[in-house]
Amino acid sequence: RRAPPPTSQQQQQQQQFYQPPKPEVVQKHLNKLFVEELDKDGDQYVNAAELKEYLKKFHSRLILDSIDKQWVYFDKEMQEKAPGVKVLKWETYRKLSFPDRDLEKAGEEGKQAKAMLERTERRWKLADFDNDGALDKAEFKSFLHPEEDERVRDVVVTEATELMDTDKNGIVSFDEYMEHLKRVSGPEKDKDKNWAPAQQSHFSTYMDKDKDGALNEAEMRDWVLPSHDREEGEAWRLISVGDVNQDTRLTKEEVAAQPDYFMGILPHEFWQQEGHAGTVKQKEEL
Repeated sequence: RRAPPPTSQQQQQQQQFYQPPKPEVVQKHLNKLFVEELDKDGDQYVNAAELKEYLKKFHSRLILDSIDKQWVYFDKEMQEKAPGVKVLKWETYRKLSFPDRDLEKAGEEGKQAKAMLERTERRWKLADFDNDGALDKAEFKSFLHPEEDERVRDVVVTEATELMDTDKNGIVSFDEYMEHLKRVSGPEKDKDKNWAPAQQSHFSTYMDKDKDGALNEAEMRDWVLPSHDREEGEAWRLISVGDVNQDTRLTKEEVAAQPDYFMGILPHEFWQQEGHAGTVKQKEEL
């Protein structure tokens, strides 16, 4: 199974489960999701089209929720650029997000804070389309989710490479790739003995196109920003994971049988209800 590339949310937050939800709880909510959201025609199956439709709404909701929550958080510190139009200045965002006490820390902690600040300021400047030093809400969306905006999305490739390229030679080796996957993958990496061989096979067969044992800029872009329909690709990947009888569709039982794989598509309300909201990053496989 292919694990996901790093996302902007992962890079900024790096949050982990404090207490993974119990499989039986996940299964209960997956059953509810199947009936209420996935099986739109009520035929007791979910096909790729139904799954794709749900994933598009799911992604859109995640992005809008993320933007709204952060915009509200900074609201009191904003300036009014025009009647009804608020903007957030860089220096305000910097002081609240990167306090001087963090930047002044000694050792690796302070070094990492400064590096994160540099990456954040670079992304901010790219999203500041009118170059006024402040972002309105539309620009703020491009700042938080550059992968959704053609004008700035290349920065996602740069950030992903920097995050994974530990020897700083400008490419991502197979070992660096595997270290990343181990950090972001769930329990399946330990439960499934075929997990590591499958990742190696996927890397060498599909990702490393020039077969030099590493991912260059173009190969990283193909991975992090694939040109194909993201939701359709994810729909078929999820079907391939759970489709026991190989009929290219999923039953409620097939979905519930793989809670580790499918819990990433549960809505935010599930994480709130189970007490994980804010302390967990949902699986960014989408």
